[in-house]
Amino acid sequence: MAANAWMNTPRGFTLDASGNPVNVDVRRAVFTPMLGPEYWHFVVGVILTAGYVVAGVYAVGLLWGRRDRYHRLGFTVPFSVAAILTPVQFILGDSIARSVFHKQPVKFAATEIVWKTGTHMPEYMFGRLRSDGSISGGIKIPQLDSILAGFSVNTKVTGLSSVPASDRPTATQATIAHWAFDIMVTIGSLLVLLALWYGWCWLRHRGLPRSPWFFRCAAVAGAACLLTVECGWITTEVGRQPWIVYQNMRVSEAVTDTRASSLWAMLGIVVVVYVLVLGAFLAVLLKMSSRWRLADEDALAGAAAEDLEDDTPYGPRPLSTTGSGHRGGNNDGGSGRDTDRGGE
Repeated sequence: MAANAWMNTPRGFTLDASGNPVNVDVRRAVFTPMLGPEYWHFVVGVILTAGYVVAGVYAVGLLWGRRDRYHRLGFTVPFSVAAILTPVQFILGDSIARSVFHKQPVKFAATEIVWKTGTHMPEYMFGRLRSDGSISGGIKIPQLDSILAGFSVNTKVTGLSSVPASDRPTATQATIAHWAFDIMVTIGSLLVLLALWYGWCWLRHRGLPRSPWFFRCAAVAGAACLLTVECGWITTEVGRQPWIVYQNMRVSEAVTDTRASSLWAMLGIVVVVYVLVLGAFLAVLLKMSSRWRLADEDALAGAAAEDLEDDTPYGPRPLSTTGSGHRGGNNDGGSGRDTDRGGE
């Protein structure tokens, strides 16, 4: 995160006449203005994502009718953590967007597909930026972009046309960053509603929601969170184009001489590792589920056996404690004491 924050707001060095970095200050290079917002946004995001992914596995089990203690606990703990962190993450996301507005105005313009600098700027939900600066499609919300950027309709938002074409993302790149950002915000808003649904039911009934639609939504929440993580990286990287180090080094200058086969091999290794990790994760959950189920069955069997007390003064003894003969003593209606003696 420190490296990515430095790429977005580089400092702690100067460039000599040959373009080489000199006078490097490691502390300033690490602790850049974007480190704090990016770090907390990422850390809370991955914890939240892990919570929704784990809860989603158990939500599927609950939908299949597995209402045992293991599945209820396996769902409740991670989902509660994720539900608490969801509004926190939404606030952190708003904070980091405002930091981008102040520190990287051109990236903010690409994310919001703002072409000309001005105030009272509208917010577009989705939509596509054309090369001539016009916007097609999407939902236009008047003045909202200026309000979100500076809490006022008079907030001036920098447009893409304020810098040369060679120093800003292309219309296609801006549209990609904009869509990635909007998908992330849309999913985040839906997760806030899901967390509120969960909290409302828990406060009212002290239990899980009863609607199967809640668990269907919870089952897909994990995959949706993984998508938002990818959308976040797309937003920050594509929105910074054509720079790899903002206003200091272009992507074209950082390209290394690597064969395409090597890139495909690295991608394949990453995919295989992620598949193995996911498989191991599911295997552990299934193993834990079977162990808890057997433990619960043993506990129920033990409780049933304890209900039949050997030393109870009334009622028949358990069959396992009786002799091979008859327990009832004599057929001629002998006393209970004679019956016990005969059973022994």
